[in-house]
Amino acid sequence: NNKSITEATASAPHSKTQVVTLSLEAELAAASRHIRSGLVSINELDSSTKTTNSHHVGSSGLDGFVESYTAELDRISDALTASAHGIESRVRALLLQADALARRHRSNDDGNEGVSDDEKVNRAIIAGLRSQAQDLSERSLQLQVQTKVDAAEFRRIAALADQLLSLDDGFETIGFASMTNRRLEMDLYALERSGGDIVVLLSDVYTLIRELEARLSQQLDGVKNGGASDKKWVAPSSFERVTTKYWVQDEHLHRVLLASVSELPLLVYGRKGGRILDQREARRSSSLGQSSRIGDFDASCSGTGSLWTSTLATSITSVYFDSPNLDMYSERLKRSEGAKLFRIRWYGPSRPKGDENVFLELKTHHECWVGDSSVKERVAIKEEDVAELLDVESGSWDEERSINLVRKANPKEGSQSIIDLAKLLLKIRALICKFRLTPCVRTKYTRVALQSALTNQCRLTIDRDIMAINERGSANANTTASSKSWCLNDADAISKQDIVKIPYCVYEVKVAGGNGKPAFVTDLEERKAILEAKKFSKFLSGASMFNADKVTTLPWWASEPAFAPLYQTYESASSDVGSVSSEDGYATANEDTAARTVYLANSNWTAVVPPPERESSIDNSNAANGSTHLSSMVSSLDTSSAKETSGLLRGQRSARYRVGKREYAKNGAEERSPTGSLMRRMSSRMPSQKQHRIAPKTRLRVEPKSHFANERTFIQWISAALLFITFSQLLNILASQNNVEEANIAGTWMLIMSLLITVYALAIYYRRVYLMRNGKHYGYVDFIGPGVLTASIISGIIMLMVYTHKAQNKPAATKPSVTSIMVHKPGQCVHRSLAGVPIMETQPSGVVVDDNKDLMLVPSLNRIIALKDGLPTEEENAEPAQIVANLPGTDIEAVEIVGDNVFALSESGDASEIISLEWATENLDGSTSHHLKEVHRWKLSILGAEGMTLLPSGREEGSPFDHLVVSGDESSGKNTIDIFDFDSFDLKSTAVEKKSMLNKRLMSKGLKSNKVGDMSYFEGLLYVLFDNAQVIRAFDIETGTRVQEIPLPVSEIGSESQWEGMHLERIYEENSLFNGGLRGSGSSDTSFLVLHLALDTPAHVWSLRLNEDHETGRWTLPNCAL
Repeated sequence: NNKSITEATASAPHSKTQVVTLSLEAELAAASRHIRSGLVSINELDSSTKTTNSHHVGSSGLDGFVESYTAELDRISDALTASAHGIESRVRALLLQADALARRHRSNDDGNEGVSDDEKVNRAIIAGLRSQAQDLSERSLQLQVQTKVDAAEFRRIAALADQLLSLDDGFETIGFASMTNRRLEMDLYALERSGGDIVVLLSDVYTLIRELEARLSQQLDGVKNGGASDKKWVAPSSFERVTTKYWVQDEHLHRVLLASVSELPLLVYGRKGGRILDQREARRSSSLGQSSRIGDFDASCSGTGSLWTSTLATSITSVYFDSPNLDMYSERLKRSEGAKLFRIRWYGPSRPKGDENVFLELKTHHECWVGDSSVKERVAIKEEDVAELLDVESGSWDEERSINLVRKANPKEGSQSIIDLAKLLLKIRALICKFRLTPCVRTKYTRVALQSALTNQCRLTIDRDIMAINERGSANANTTASSKSWCLNDADAISKQDIVKIPYCVYEVKVAGGNGKPAFVTDLEERKAILEAKKFSKFLSGASMFNADKVTTLPWWASEPAFAPLYQTYESASSDVGSVSSEDGYATANEDTAARTVYLANSNWTAVVPPPERESSIDNSNAANGSTHLSSMVSSLDTSSAKETSGLLRGQRSARYRVGKREYAKNGAEERSPTGSLMRRMSSRMPSQKQHRIAPKTRLRVEPKSHFANERTFIQWISAALLFITFSQLLNILASQNNVEEANIAGTWMLIMSLLITVYALAIYYRRVYLMRNGKHYGYVDFIGPGVLTASIISGIIMLMVYTHKAQNKPAATKPSVTSIMVHKPGQCVHRSLAGVPIMETQPSGVVVDDNKDLMLVPSLNRIIALKDGLPTEEENAEPAQIVANLPGTDIEAVEIVGDNVFALSESGDASEIISLEWATENLDGSTSHHLKEVHRWKLSILGAEGMTLLPSGREEGSPFDHLVVSGDESSGKNTIDIFDFDSFDLKSTAVEKKSMLNKRLMSKGLKSNKVGDMSYFEGLLYVLFDNAQVIRAFDIETGTRVQEIPLPVSEIGSESQWEGMHLERIYEENSLFNGGLRGSGSSDTSFLVLHLALDTPAHVWSLRLNEDHETGRWTLPNCAL
């Protein structure tokens, strides 16, 4: 029992809650132990206890917790009430202070007193008023957050109480969760009403502050009688504004309202001036103070009341029209040029009847390249004339008939205005007849608008409780004859499946003239209070939800987590539509704690709608068949949605829903599984699960010039085809006149290419036309055509040149003249003898000097050959070479001395590797033999290795060599020079990865080939041998500059590009007396430089004494090598 209590209370309370959580949890644990113990004290067995059911004996153990819990609810409620009352009282006081200051300024203006000396004080006072208003706004937001935190904590404790105090023996608990929810709903709703009062009061405060700021500015400019105007705002008949839409969650709605009223006043239709409250209403004490509990707040109080239930909020209903094939929907979704949207709108909770006016609105979308802005036009007619307007069988209308209908509804309009409105009505009539428009979707919501009565430059609107109603739903077939009308009547019964609530409030910012986004809107975006909903449309949302069988593309927001459940695919084998019953899709309603889920047996969608606050508000006469009157259903949803906005986002029967190509689980998260992709592909072929494409969030803009550009591109392709035909004819003429058969074959090839290019160009042209017409964002780039075209043109030019040259019977190009061949000269150019090794099996590919062994090592295929180092004498050169290593299966390209070891670079097989070797000594037949034996191997991430060298960590003399540089080919076939860390070459690993690479483009800049044969680091410079380019380049590795470039000598004609190895060696002469290979200490004046070169084919090794320039540090080849 103690363990279960500990687990139940494991969830931690919120750190900012005001609730005495620990005390309540302790009393809850005590009550739970008392009930579960089964023990009853004798004091509990009074007369009242004996008369109760036996299961209730001992229930008095709950009394302490119940009393504490109820008292804490009352305490928090009183605290929040006091805070709200205090904030509202301070706002009212601020409003009266600002009003008094404004009145004093008006009287000064009337008396023509001008500006007094305390003008700076006035500016400071106005700044103080604004600062106080901002502070009260922030306090109101903090109260809202605190209220939600405390409510969440009470719900948590109530859930724990229901868990710990429930028994399996039939004992009935109090039901803390439901009791708490009922209490909190009343308290939160009352606090929301108080928040609405604060918004209204602050709207007037900011209006007065703006008036004072305007008066002060006008006084400074010498303008008299400035200030607010009593102008009455009238909605214009035509709108040209840049509109940006945002989604707002209910929890951020209060912040958005407070930020908005700080910039613009709440708009009251038909009222003059910007003020909402007069002095009497402003002086009224807070309505929260009229009772001791928030839940007892008088909803009928006049004055400010609740913002969303007062005259400040307007109920707006719009009936959108579309063709049977949803042409309007398709064009608006694509936002094509000239796309139109027609709706009939009215204001107020009930539909107008008879001689009451309704407003016809026509929206027309224009692209920017047209030069016109998108426009909304409206005209009012009588409701009784709507049926006549929609009757497409009554024939065409003339202007007189249209003028009569307009004048009937607008008697106060002037004659020219009547004519203009009549033309608009004729345009609407023509649109209705052309597309045979009928009601498609109805939207109903509550709107609060903010706008100055003096200008239409900026307008803010907030739409809440947005409902989408299917005007073409199955309920239409069951309406009575008396209710037949051009749209659904308020008394018509509709199916619950035909109404859906949009999960967000919609915040619209409308700015005229493209003045840009207001700064406070940007601040709201940064605070995550609003989320931009680019081109969001209530009509597109409702039309796509209710017309799944006709819609192929859904709006982009259909894949948003909050909207995706509304597009849930209904997976049911039954699709029959029968009589009105609980089995034909009308009424299979499942009650749960938060929402009423309606399953559609005759639709592809599942609609989930929140329950009404009170069941009695719905006409019970239709409860049996699951339908309800339209007006009662919508009003019930409006009422409940103020408290519950997420109830409609759950499904009960279907475990998954699909939007586009994404599959979601019930909680709205995308479901991923190993077989998910396969199951989605299989289910996509099932007729009952129609796949819908999701429209892109940003539509591709296609202008006429885009089509012109496509046509120009097509013409360019045709020009290329004509060029190929020209090549073909020239080659054919060449073949016939000069008897060159190959030219005929080339001409035929060119003709075939011209045909292929023409067909390809036509296919690309129509493909791009299709992409532009369907607003595709991708598929325009052509990766194949340009490459093929370029290669074909180059091949045509080459063939034309070759065969023209052949036809003219010109001799082949002679070989270029070669410089003199190197000659052997002792002490200068020494051609090293390779006696002792099989020449036919020798292919030198590198060279390195081992100073410790006084040997020069030359790799050749799978062997390493040892020669005398330095510049040998003739006797030393005649000594036979020795094979010191034999590594079968390798192809050694380079060797390098690394400490006491020798690293050999092999490129055999499908990868390169480094082989570590060490010197070993053997005694054979009384003689000592030195050879290299293998220690370890590492594989490299490089192919076709060619050369390697060591690089130090710094330029200072004696810096350790800690990098190994290897040149070769990457797996992609590109030449590369990679850098490896010495630390990577440990005996525990079998492969090493490169650390970095050298810029080979910089090193081979200007050369015809960038292939590297070998490298050598010597005296602070990196020497690179480019064998195909026949040059050695020296680089400063610190600055990356090229210090010297030396052309390679010629050892044998035809083998100029076969140099594969090089190494520089400095030899010191002892007392300047010896000219051979002796070493000793000495200065640079007693030393000389030797360049060792290895030729791959034929097998040559040369040692050249270089000519040094000690001032520049450069060297040149001896004369015998030139």
